[in-house]
Amino acid sequence: MGETPLFHVERLRDLKQSLWIALIFIFLRGCMNRITKKKLEATRKKRGLKVEVDKLQEEIWLVVCGTLFSICSGYLISNSPNFKGCNLFKTSECYAAFTTATGDVPKEIKIYYLTEVGWYLSLMTKSLFGVGRFDSFVMEFHHVITLGLVIWSYTTGFTQRIGVIIFFIFNQSNPLLHLSKLTNYMEWKTSRVYLFLLFASVFFVSRIILLPLIGIRSTFFEMKQGVTEEAWNGAVVYTWCTTNSLLVALWLLNIYWLQ
Repeated sequence: MGETPLFHVERLRDLKQSLWIALIFIFLRGCMNRITKKKLEATRKKRGLKVEVDKLQEEIWLVVCGTLFSICSGYLISNSPNFKGCNLFKTSECYAAFTTATGDVPKEIKIYYLTEVGWYLSLMTKSLFGVGRFDSFVMEFHHVITLGLVIWSYTTGFTQRIGVIIFFIFNQSNPLLHLSKLTNYMEWKTSRVYLFLLFASVFFVSRIILLPLIGIRSTFFEMKQGVTEEAWNGAVVYTWCTTNSLLVALWLLNIYWLQ
């Protein structure tokens, strides 16, 4: 394993597919906006809601897509043969024999990673295409860090399996956040209280506790154990430094959002 390059420059060419995926997300978002605009506007007027239609569309879109990403990442971990011995409860095998001389990425993991890259690109450019609202500076900063981490993980190839597990941890609170915001916009007084409490609980458990306990712990301590000393002293140490720096930055952002 020590002779195998851990940074595959040729994988950068794969990212061109993510540009098309981002455009597909933007196109679908535009279609959803067009389909739902009249009905949501009628609902807003009927219920006397003060919220703008584009806010409702934003949350509906994020609930649907967040749920799909949560399901897909969970399905990969529980059903893919590439995750044999690599799961939420056992991460030490996530680094075993994963980097190959050919630089090939298992097809299902490749599709998932490139789709995630396309998704984050669409989130960062949706307002430019006029199909979504501009996010706050902190959220845009979060998108940039996440995108950098995903691209780095994909091009190095050494952290892809643990990367999917970390995605799964992150994905659990996303749809609940936007469903909670949607019920608040709709002024469903009882539902919004329970959904906010559910979101807050899942957010705290997944992003504040499980992220460092499973994801960061694994990349900090188990990554080095999964390679030879020669490989570690060569390229892996740079992967270790970059991956953990970005993960800790994301964790600190999540703590910031608790305030």
